Amino acid sequence: MMLKKLSAAVTAATTAIIPFYADALNVFTPVSVYAEETSNEASIPDWIPQSFEDAVSFRNTYGATHIGEQNESDLLCVVFQERPYSTNKYNIKNTAALPAEYYHNVFLNEDTDTAYEVITYKNAWTSQPDFKVQLSCDSEVQEEYSFTSSGTQVIETDIYSWLPDCEKEYEAYVKENGALSVRDNIIVFCMDSNAGTPLIWQEKSHNYSPNIERIAFVFCNTETTEPVDGGEMHEIVAYQAVRDGYAKIEWEYIPSMTWELDPPFSEKDMKPSLTADCAVINDAQTILLSGDMRVTLADYDTGEPLTLPEGAIPRIWTDIRQSTPDGEVFLNMQPCGFKQNPAIVRLGDFFDGYDLSFGLVGDGLPSEYSLPDTDDKSAGYYNGTIVPADHMTVTKYDNNSADVVFRLKKKQSIPDENTVRLTLVDADNGKVLDLGDYDSKFELIPAIHYNNEETGLSDFCSRYILLNSNPYIIDLSPEASSGMKMSNITNLYINSSSLPLHSRVSNDHVQTTVYDNNSMDVTVPLKFIPTGDVNADGNFSISDIVLLQKWLLGASDTALADWQAANFYNDDALDFFDLILMRRALIDHNARAYVEPDKRVWGNPFVVYEDGLKMYLGPDESYDCVALIPRNTRIKENGYQEDNNIWLFTEYNDQKGWIRTVKEDGSRTVYYEAVAAKPVIYLYPEEETDVHVELELTEADLSTTYPKYNNGWDVTASPDGSLLNKADVTHHKYLFWDAVNCRTRFDFSKGFCVAGSDTESFLREKLTYMGLTEEEMNEFIVYWLPLMEHNAYNLIAFQGDAYTDSAKLNITPAPDSLLRIFMTYVPLEEAVDIQPQQLETFERKGFTVVEWGGCEIKS
Repeated sequence: MMLKKLSAAVTAATTAIIPFYADALNVFTPVSVYAEETSNEASIPDWIPQSFEDAVSFRNTYGATHIGEQNESDLLCVVFQERPYSTNKYNIKNTAALPAEYYHNVFLNEDTDTAYEVITYKNAWTSQPDFKVQLSCDSEVQEEYSFTSSGTQVIETDIYSWLPDCEKEYEAYVKENGALSVRDNIIVFCMDSNAGTPLIWQEKSHNYSPNIERIAFVFCNTETTEPVDGGEMHEIVAYQAVRDGYAKIEWEYIPSMTWELDPPFSEKDMKPSLTADCAVINDAQTILLSGDMRVTLADYDTGEPLTLPEGAIPRIWTDIRQSTPDGEVFLNMQPCGFKQNPAIVRLGDFFDGYDLSFGLVGDGLPSEYSLPDTDDKSAGYYNGTIVPADHMTVTKYDNNSADVVFRLKKKQSIPDENTVRLTLVDADNGKVLDLGDYDSKFELIPAIHYNNEETGLSDFCSRYILLNSNPYIIDLSPEASSGMKMSNITNLYINSSSLPLHSRVSNDHVQTTVYDNNSMDVTVPLKFIPTGDVNADGNFSISDIVLLQKWLLGASDTALADWQAANFYNDDALDFFDLILMRRALIDHNARAYVEPDKRVWGNPFVVYEDGLKMYLGPDESYDCVALIPRNTRIKENGYQEDNNIWLFTEYNDQKGWIRTVKEDGSRTVYYEAVAAKPVIYLYPEEETDVHVELELTEADLSTTYPKYNNGWDVTASPDGSLLNKADVTHHKYLFWDAVNCRTRFDFSKGFCVAGSDTESFLREKLTYMGLTEEEMNEFIVYWLPLMEHNAYNLIAFQGDAYTDSAKLNITPAPDSLLRIFMTYVPLEEAVDIQPQQLETFERKGFTVVEWGGCEIKS
């Protein structure tokens, strides 16, 4: 499970109080009275008020609050209106740990008896608790706004994040939603009136229902710098559902009791009443008005609402008829489209008194879902009958509203022939994981054991894949052509090289399904495993316990670098229950502490040969065994002891430890993937010379040689580099060899990070500098360029002693000059920083021997 939401069970509140009180001032123009500004005035964005007129404009445009856009999203501005000449005392109160105050000023205008106090905050941290900004008058809260932050982005969390509180927002809201609207479980009345008429809006009854309560009454009138008479007035009243049931709220436009109707108002001044006849459902989370039909597209198995494709507009077809004395009347209605899920369509009035049929149109649905097949007519609702019966649920309410859920099944899709469809799911709830939830993509290595029909022997293949989609398709056509059948697979094991944060493969629960076209579905569950390392220093220790405890107590200077690491309760929240479980985990962790290696390395990947290879906490079998590693598991060496070549330090399923690479009988338990690829040896004597060349490999196994290596090569070498092999009288340009199971610990402390597209020019420059001739360089580039230039980046290091000490050359007669170039590289998806390697030039003199080769190291 990937966690996204942070909530603290305990949050300490700190308070900053900024009092403002003014006696009558002998001024008749707007003035600034706040002297302490905390930012450079020249750097203040234009939308933050810097005068009385600016404050008025701000209030008419944004209301009381506004958060900057784009690169100013860390700025929050709040503008309060105050009465400075009264005997009342106004306070601005900030609760919880606030971001830094960026700008603060007060602007007065005695002519209007009005003051505006402007406060701007700058969110400068990546993790902040929730906070509020309040305006109080004589200790009574007048206005309150709440906020939180995500990174440096400030986010308003109260109702005014969407409910209008100024004229501009009011006009935009009414244009989109009308005078009466519902958002989730809140009803909004938007009512216009004219201050020059005797008509006002009045709630018909205050006893509307115990299921609804009023939460906001807002005037969105235009604020001006000078007093004005009359004008248009806008008021908003909002109600929130508190429990399921019914409620009816009505607002009437009627004459004011205090107005003498002389002259009387005209009919054109009247406005129709606004009535909200409500059904409150879903634990008071949803309100349906009369005529509403809420539509939800849900997964058949889980009941979860489906995510609509971007730009998709599902549609509902309708067939609505009504019986009249003149016969049946067909109401010709266009299909109802919607862009959200759930969504509201206006079909609720047609359930009673009409013959109503409706259903989903087949297009516009999520691509992996489809409508059910039926024998005689389309799936849908037919005047009370649902076809098929399990396709929909229809709930009708007494206020002529309805709740409709379409339950859609996933299409039965089969992978293409000779492919495996690999799907990663959450081990706790079975949901397909969205790779977009993770900071980066990750790698998996599936090892597949199968009975080869052509040879009759057991065989296996492994694929190193970088997942960029979920599900992911693995093409096994090459293996299938050599005898692989999905039905003959005896074991499939998924090993992780780089998993999503705090996740682990649960191989015991990997599910497989084989199809007739020789394809397979493989479902891999990932289990959430908290590490406890909340300070992200790479170690789980008592310092992580102390940090979480301080954070839970609300210490203002405390931030968690990785809060998911402490979510031991796995409930998307952090509290003291997590702290208790974290303490227990640390005790167990310390009991399983491993011996730190003498040397940490960027290790070669290797494959485990021995099934159930034991991992110990130290480089000796006297230490505790902490894991059994299955055969064909692919992992990497991460370190070693300077005086011990038998044991290596590695990591398997989040457990670090030691494995033995060579058993007492001399057989190896692991096999390294690294290959010394195409080292070639050129011989340039000053005159025709008989030369004997021997190769001594201490950390690799000789594989292929040409001409054939038989305890060495015996050749006659000419000054132009041509060679005559004495064993079979064949002619050659160089001596070729390669090696497998390369165990050399190559040095990547210095090197070069080169874009794949720049590989050719890089190699030409460096090889020329190091001393290869043009012909030697061209042969080097022809071999390595196709393997490197299509990678996004390559981390390249030319090896010295690490290579020459493990692959020794013994040449008789001894050469006067010897150049050995061995390039190692790691393919990368992204660039990395590395200290540049200092290379040496080579001078040819006398009998010269040149060798070049290389090795790819998997990242």
